[in-house]
Amino acid sequence: MIVEEIMTRKVITIKSSDTLYKAQSLMVKNSIRHLPVVQKKELEGIITESDIRGAFVQNDKISSRVAILDPKNMKVADFMTSNPQIVQPDTNIEDAALLIYKNKIGSLPVIKDNKLVGIISILDMLGLFIDLMGIIHSSSRVDVIMGKEPKNFEAVSKIIHDHGLNIISVGMSPYAKSKKKQVYFFRLDLCETASLVKKLEKSGFKVLNAID
Repeated sequence: MIVEEIMTRKVITIKSSDTLYKAQSLMVKNSIRHLPVVQKKELEGIITESDIRGAFVQNDKISSRVAILDPKNMKVADFMTSNPQIVQPDTNIEDAALLIYKNKIGSLPVIKDNKLVGIISILDMLGLFIDLMGIIHSSSRVDVIMGKEPKNFEAVSKIIHDHGLNIISVGMSPYAKSKKKQVYFFRLDLCETASLVKKLEKSGFKVLNAID
C-alpha cells in the first residue's frame, strides 16, 4: 500500500507571513495539530501545536518578555520547521511509518512535482492498522500453533476457507515453548469456532485459543 491511498488530500495550510493566532485558530477549528506552511502550493515548512506552545514556554532568557508576547503579532515564519521530512504519493506506507517513528513527528507533507498534494499523519496510519486488523468489526479469532514452514500456513488457510470463512487479518508471535514454531492469530468473520477447531486439530494443528 502507498501513501496516496490513505493520505488527506484536502489539506488545511497557512502562510509563513500569517500569525500564530491564526495558526492556532485553524488547528482548533479543524481539530488538527499540524499545518503545512505553503506559498503558491510550494511547501516552505510545517508548524505544529507543540511549536506554538513552545513559543510561550518561559525560560531565563525570555521571562522578562513573556508578558508582551502576543500571538496576533508573532509570525509563523519565526516558529515553523523549515525543510520538514516529506514523502511522495507513491512512497510505501511502511517507509512513511518508519520516517515518522525515527524522527518522532506526527505527520508528513506529501509532495509531487514540488507541490503539496496531501498530508499523512500518525492517526491515518493507526486507522489503517485498526482496519487491517479488523479490530472495530465484529469478528472471531483462532490462535494456531504451527511450524514456520509456509506449507503449514497454507494448509491452515485452506481449512479455514473450506469451512466457508473469510480471513480478515493474520498476526503472529513467537511460540515460547519452541523456537521452531510460531503462534498465528487468525481474525475471521464472526462465527462459531468449535467446528473449525475440531477440523484444525484433526489435521494435526494445535489450537491455542478460540474466541467466538
